[in-house]
This record gives sequence, C-alpha cells and structure tokens, in this order.
Amino acid sequence: MKSISTLVFILAIVSGIFAQNYAVTNYTTSNSSIASNDILSIKVATNGDVWFATNGSGVSRLNGTTWTTFTTSQGLVGNTVKDIDIDASGNVWFATSAGLSKYNGSTFTNYTTAQGLASNDLRSVFVDVAGNIWAGTAGAGVCKYNGVSWTTYNTTDGLAQNFVLATTQDSLGNLWFATANGVSKFTGSVWTTYTSSNGLIANGDEVQSAMTDRDGNVWFGSKPGFGIGGGLSMYNGSTWSTYNLSNGLASNDVRGMDCDAKNRLWFSTYLNGASQYKNSTFTTYSTSQGLISATQQCVDVAPDGYVWIGTTGGASRIATIIFQNYDVIHNACGASFNGDITLFAGTISSMLYYSFDNGVTYQSANFMGGLSSGSYDIWVTDSSMFVQGPTIDVLDIPAGDAFPFDSTDICLGDSIQLNPDVSFSNFIWDPDSIVSSGTASNPFIFPSVSQWIAIDYIDSNACDINDFIYLNVIPSPVFNVDISNDSVFSVDGTFTWYQWFWYGDTIPGATNQTYTATQPGIYSVCVSNSLGCSTWSGVIHYQNTGIGETENQTHVYICNGVLYYDLPESNCFISLYATDGRLITSFSVDDQNGIAPIDVRNNQVVLVHIEGCKTNCWNKMYFAK
Repeated sequence: MKSISTLVFILAIVSGIFAQNYAVTNYTTSNSSIASNDILSIKVATNGDVWFATNGSGVSRLNGTTWTTFTTSQGLVGNTVKDIDIDASGNVWFATSAGLSKYNGSTFTNYTTAQGLASNDLRSVFVDVAGNIWAGTAGAGVCKYNGVSWTTYNTTDGLAQNFVLATTQDSLGNLWFATANGVSKFTGSVWTTYTSSNGLIANGDEVQSAMTDRDGNVWFGSKPGFGIGGGLSMYNGSTWSTYNLSNGLASNDVRGMDCDAKNRLWFSTYLNGASQYKNSTFTTYSTSQGLISATQQCVDVAPDGYVWIGTTGGASRIATIIFQNYDVIHNACGASFNGDITLFAGTISSMLYYSFDNGVTYQSANFMGGLSSGSYDIWVTDSSMFVQGPTIDVLDIPAGDAFPFDSTDICLGDSIQLNPDVSFSNFIWDPDSIVSSGTASNPFIFPSVSQWIAIDYIDSNACDINDFIYLNVIPSPVFNVDISNDSVFSVDGTFTWYQWFWYGDTIPGATNQTYTATQPGIYSVCVSNSLGCSTWSGVIHYQNTGIGETENQTHVYICNGVLYYDLPESNCFISLYATDGRLITSFSVDDQNGIAPIDVRNNQVVLVHIEGCKTNCWNKMYFAK
C-alpha cells in the first residue's frame, strides 16, 4: 500500500545544443552527382524537385536523394543554361545559350529562331501570372510566347536595352525587364524606363536580377560599372530606395534575389556571399557561416522554406531553422496531468511557432504544460520553413516501491533487514523503537510482537513516498533440556532441527534430540521448528568430576546478552570489540568462572580479548547467540 505525500518531478534533457541557429548543406561534384560546381540558376518545384542550371554541363535535378543530369544528349537544346522557371502545369523552362527548352517530365520541347525566337542566345526566362513565357535575349530584346505564337519587344518598342538579364511582374500585373542599361516597366501597352538618372542606384544601370516581394515592392540588383557603384534599387510604386555596402549589403554586385513567405529577402552577391534583409537590417552569410563559396550567382527560396544558393563552387542549402533540443518533465510520483515539454530551436528568421500535435495547431510559446502521459509529435516553423522535430514521450513514472511485498515473517527474538532500493534516500522509520536507527537506509528491525512498520523515503524519481510493511512475528520453539544418567542431555520436545554446542563451538555430528556429554564444560543446544524459527537453550553447566579436562583452558560463550566465562585463573581483564575495531565494553573479573551481562545483540560477531591470565593474551571471534 502506497501513499504519496509530495510530488517532485524528473527533468530529462535530451539531445545536444547546436552552436548556431541554422544548418548548411553543401553539394559539389565531390560529394554528390551534380553535373558541375558552376551553378548559374536554381529553381525548386512545388513537388520538391530541385533544378540546377550549370555553365556548360546541362541541368541537374535532385529528387530527394536521387540525382539526374540532362544535357543535349537527353534532348536539352543547349548545355549552358542561364535561367530556369516553372509554369503552373509543372513544365520546367530552361533559357540556354542555344535556345529555350521545355521539359514536361518525360520529354523536351525546344524553341529556337526557327520557332520564332529573336535570338538563340538567352539570358533569362520568366512565366507570368497568365502563363506567358518571357525569354530575355543577349542583344535581341525580350520574346513572349503565349503557347501558340511568339512576339518580340526591343528598343524600337520602348525597351531600355536589348540585353535582358531578368524579368519580374509586380502586383498590378506590370512586367519589369532588367537590362544592361536600366529597367523597363511594361503595362501591356505603355513602356517606362528607369536608370540611375531617375531612380536606380548610382552606377547601377547594368541590372542583372529582379524580383517582386510579398508587399509588392519591385527589387533590382545591379552590377557596378567598372567596379564603382551598383547595389540594390527598390521601387514601392511611387518612390525609389537604394542600398549598397554602406547599408550592410555584402557586395554591390547582386546576381540573384528571392523572398520567403514572411517577406524576408535574400540577395546573392558575386564577391562576398549572401545577404538576408529583414527588419531594415542586412545579415551576411558566407563561407565563414558554412556556405560553399562566397562567389554566388543565384538564390531561390523553396516552397518548403529552404534557401538554395548557387555559386561558382557548388550549391548550398540553408535550413533557416534548427531544432536543437528539449526538456521534458514526466508524470512522476503517480501524477496524471503534470507533464511539461519545453522546446529549444534556433532560427535565422524569428519569430518561431511551435506545434505539439504534429502540425495541427501552432503557438508562439515553446512550452506546453499540464500534459498527460503519451507521445507528442513536434514541429517548428518561422512561417516560411517548417521543421519536424522528434516525437517526445511524456512517461507515466510510478512511485518507486520500497519493498516488493506487503508483509514479511520474522521469528521471535530475531532481527531482520528489509533491504530497500539503494537509490532511495531520506529514510524515516516508525516506530523507531524497534529499529537499530530510525533514519538508517537499511536498519536492523527486531519486533517483539506482530505489528505494522511505516517508512517515509525519497525514491529514485525524487518522489516523497510512504510505505507500510506488516511484520508477522512467529513464536520461537519452547523447550527444556532434561539431564539423565548424569551426562545425557535431552530436549523435551520434537522439532525439525537440532545442533549441540560446547562453549559456543559446534559439536560435529551432534544433531539429535539427545546428546551425551564427554567432558566438563558449558553446553547449549539450538532447535528449529517447521516454520524455520530457532531457539537457543540456556547454558548447561556440566562439571562431572569423573571426566577430566585439560588445565589452563580458556572458555568463553555468549548467549542472549550474557557472557559466560571459564578462565585458567582469577583477576583477568576482558574486552569486547566489534568487527570494525570499535570497543564495545571492557571489564575485569575477580573470579575464575562466572557470567557478565553485555550489550551485544543476537547474531552479532564480536572479538573477545582476555589478558592478565596465565595465557597473558587470548583472542577469539564469537558469533553471539
């Protein structure tokens, strides 16, 4: 029977804490099957496929862990692939130096000047919201494909310059074209051009990247003119803003840009790594942060929130969240709904939200309490990337039993140890009058009557527990020893076991109900009944003058807290020591034989030391009866 007086819970810490708040995975020709380390464009499809455009080695696709490379041998129109985009039907479009290719998942369809392109040397491809394909050429303007026919726009129509490096579409449907000499906005009928003279950053007219963020702002990345100027230009619909090294941008040569679901912006630069822009602050991520190269050419934020960066040395994938570890408090000590889980995660892009139910619901707090025992599936998100954490088990940890039994038998006059778990502590025994120590972990217990004994303790789970054990005291055998024919000793009852002793030493073979003495001395007998309880007789002094005994013998016998002695002479000094060397008692005796009460319990091993007699010094270990 158990009762719990205090609940103290267990804290289990699992897993290690990462030194940083994100993780980087690098892919190169040395550790993967990517076709080339010179990555010009990356695009991630909604199905999770990651496409890599290389400079001269075709395109590679990563599907989970499987790599596939496509070149002109598989139908791609050209092996130098400058840009990638994907339409609403899942078709992947590749702008190459030899024309445009569409891949539908099984076959390629190629478009060149023979099909209506203004030039086969392409620099960009873009799919607008209506599904039109826009192909930017290297000197022949931009070509629009509506699924049936091609239309070309160039400087004659109002385009700023015929070298079109990037295209984006704003929230109003306007098309923006980044060219080698400014940007042009096309409403479908009206062209407007912007250069450094009317909005673009100084010396930033060679525009090589473009995007529209979640707020509808249009961004352009420039290349410095002769190493001077360049950086970022942003148009909010009415005014322009510019950013460069002085604002914290990693480099003024901005080759790629993208934004995540929470409008956190990423810019890949050609010299000094990538910059993330949030809360009006630029943060740089380069080789010192784990990226494969600082010479970067493109960036794409995948639908699952991973940030992919293409460089001249391979591709890097940034996981903007890392699940680090967790603390769990289990339902210990018999509690039902007191479990707690605290989650720890790092992120580039705070704030984080946490799910304890496999992504069904999310909360901003990383703590959930009042949990019942069970399994909890963890997710963490920054609203752009979702990371699955571990399944955390809140355990039902019962109070630790002090004993595997509710009662135990003990023979009258004996002592017992209950041997509780060695990991338990802070014991209090009640009543303490029947134990050797009321606060010992495993005291000797010596009840004289059947009764309950209570124990209060702290178990290995830090639970404060009460336990109760019933001590069933079994009566010991009751008997007398009769003496007949001068030297025949007989036990007057029938029992299951007998053993006779002379001066406390076992008499070999003397295991019958009757024993015949062969020499003078002090005799005793121990008997056991069918329940296993034993009783020692009183001492039997036998001094038959017809039987001789060697002179100067020293005999000592301990029984029921009394020392019986028979010494070679009087005026001896007797000392009793415990096995640890501690002096129990010492005294002198004037007579040659007699008795002395001593404070020694049954079954205790003591050393008896006698000096001052004819033997001068005499020692012997005794097992007290």
